[in-house]
Amino acid sequence: MSPVRTLTLIHKELRHIVRDPQILFMVLVAPAFVLLLLAYTFAADLQIIRIGIMDGDRSAISRDYVSTLAADGEITIVGSYESYAEVDSALRRGHVNLVVVIPPGWSSDLIAGRETHIQLILDGSDYQQSLAYSRNISQRTTAFGVSLAAGMGGLPGPVDVRTRALYNGPLKWMDAMIPGLMAMAFSFPAIAAALACTRETERGSYEGLLSTPIRPIEYLLGKLLPYLTLGTAGTLLSWALACWWFRVPFRSSLGDYVALTAVFMLSLVSLSLLIGVTMASQRHAIVIVVFLFFIPSFFLSNLIQPLERGSVMERVLMVTLPATNYVDISRALFLKGASVRELQGYTMNLLRISGAAIAASLLLFRKKVA
Repeated sequence: MSPVRTLTLIHKELRHIVRDPQILFMVLVAPAFVLLLLAYTFAADLQIIRIGIMDGDRSAISRDYVSTLAADGEITIVGSYESYAEVDSALRRGHVNLVVVIPPGWSSDLIAGRETHIQLILDGSDYQQSLAYSRNISQRTTAFGVSLAAGMGGLPGPVDVRTRALYNGPLKWMDAMIPGLMAMAFSFPAIAAALACTRETERGSYEGLLSTPIRPIEYLLGKLLPYLTLGTAGTLLSWALACWWFRVPFRSSLGDYVALTAVFMLSLVSLSLLIGVTMASQRHAIVIVVFLFFIPSFFLSNLIQPLERGSVMERVLMVTLPATNYVDISRALFLKGASVRELQGYTMNLLRISGAAIAASLLLFRKKVA
């Protein structure tokens, strides 16, 4: 392998990336842009919950309860209703996300230590949002009951189970979701690399390689290193977006983040080059990349649905899909303050994926130019 030829190819590819606004956008800006879109699409707790109140009790305690619900600003009380017909009308028009119904005699039962109920009426047409809203109000209602009992001297009740969540104390879905979504957003530099390879196939550039001394490893490194370097640099914009726009806590070091993200980017670009060498057109390459990177990033990476730890499925995905590893890496870096040493198992999985993809690309490339 000639370092001079390799550096020449790297310089050529960098010039091509810089001169093409679309490719430059995909490599540097698209990850942060897509992260922003995905965050606002999936993060339900970003929205202020608009609730209505139907207070049949009309007591000082019920008014205190309503004030407590909206104390931190995450919930806004937009209306008060006298009948279920008014509640139904408000939900149909979308004026409220849910209505809290306080039954008559609620405060008396609460003071007497009797079992009490609060009714939540939600718009079930939006299942995910309604589920999140219901949990939010239920947690606040339970906290109000515990606080009231403590203020009255602690009435006899059930066992008080106190849960402490490490690393994400308030259990903010946003803090867990944003680091996980990065695995999907960071796929765009890899897509650009795959398109670069297939574009040369469509233009017949491979035939020109037959008359040059360029070796397969030099060609692949000339493609891989520019997208790896610029792609990793572009992820810093996403990191800044997560930390300063979404206020996700970052407890690790920036050096560890860059190092582990570079390893993840290496696995993505290596797989994309394998796709680029295999596919004959950019259209086919995009379809394969979407099925390989985006869909698994949603459903097979611990992002939405947790994988069973130690299961055969998890072990298979860990050694075949980069996103399955990076979702855990990113969350550990942001929330747990983990180091490279503590995440070396995931790192080795990504390096194995990269090595296998590069080896397969070399083999296929040799056959292609032979």
